[in-house]
Amino acid sequence: QQRRLRADVEQLSEIKAKEAFLRSQLDEVQREKARVLATRRLRIGIVGFGRFGQFLATAFTRAQHDVLVLSRSADKAALAAEAGVEAYYALGDDEDVRTFVVGSGLDVVVVAVSIVSFEATLRRLRPVLLDDAHPDDDDDADPGGRPVFVDVLSVKEHPRRVLLDQLPGATSILCTHPMFGPDSGKDSWRDLPFVFDRVRILDDDVDRCERFLSVFEDRGCRMVELACRQHDVYAANSQFLTHLVGRMLGETGLSLRKTPIDTRGFESVLRLVETTCDDSFDLFYGLYRFNPHSKSTLLSLRKALADLELRLIDLELRSPLGAASGGEASSSGASETSSWAPQQGSGLRPSVSSRGAGVLSAALGTASSGSPSNSTSSSSSSPSRRDAVS
Repeated sequence: QQRRLRADVEQLSEIKAKEAFLRSQLDEVQREKARVLATRRLRIGIVGFGRFGQFLATAFTRAQHDVLVLSRSADKAALAAEAGVEAYYALGDDEDVRTFVVGSGLDVVVVAVSIVSFEATLRRLRPVLLDDAHPDDDDDADPGGRPVFVDVLSVKEHPRRVLLDQLPGATSILCTHPMFGPDSGKDSWRDLPFVFDRVRILDDDVDRCERFLSVFEDRGCRMVELACRQHDVYAANSQFLTHLVGRMLGETGLSLRKTPIDTRGFESVLRLVETTCDDSFDLFYGLYRFNPHSKSTLLSLRKALADLELRLIDLELRSPLGAASGGEASSSGASETSSWAPQQGSGLRPSVSSRGAGVLSAALGTASSGSPSNSTSSSSSSPSRRDAVS
């Protein structure tokens, strides 16, 4: 027994020594990376200065990058200055647009407008980009210092198509989705998903692209490289589903509010409603209109609701007339109800999820396992709780 104990202690000591060595190596790599990144600051232009644009501007300036803003709102210049923005331009002014896009030496342009206004915004920038383009601009043309264009929308196939259609061929394109926002990311970005797809990165732009991604890596984001189409498949069953359920509950006549007897499941439901309904309806519409997979999710949810209602009606019709009278039949009623519990595994399980989707999963998990009657039914696994989006 003593010999075994000594062997265990020696093994644990060896493991700890290896851990300390690897940690010191990681620290050295991170210091070396920081030295390389510090050799050149990025000049980042942000198109759109709403809540998310302001959120990004603050993050970029804190990372010691130069930030310029192009916005349709003329009354936010002072707010931009407070955030450390170097220059503020008006989207409605042709000369401002030209100065911002081709006269400011930008490395990266982040288009941080709403989903519904994304294409119109790119069309607004297109004439300036084409004027600045090589006469025979194609994928082999010299980009001539043109910035890398980045989107941050909650859908990905739509901006990918628009960017490829509207930008000159020799322009690098990085599609991204930071799956958090000013609320969920206000304290920390650690372990929050940042989805990206290097749609088209020219050789001359690899350094700028990697430096831009490092802003999110260094804040601790979980970097997820994912094709735009696959992102939208996942998002339809996570982000859109979350917003759909939250909007349904928030806009019904139920008047959901806290009560003295709230369960944890209901508290999760209230958080879901608050999280989703705080976002603009434009975002919800954009998730529906510009994700080609959202309509099938809506139809699946509608069918699931109808199926549940039919199960309840069928159970009610088949129950004995006196089954609901008094307390004697409660145990048999609970047993019969549990056999009709809705089945899990509908396929609505996201690989990359937002914090809102995590709240929805928590609510569903609590509802399916929280009552004594359900605990006696077959133990179907509830969706695991995740974090992330906005």
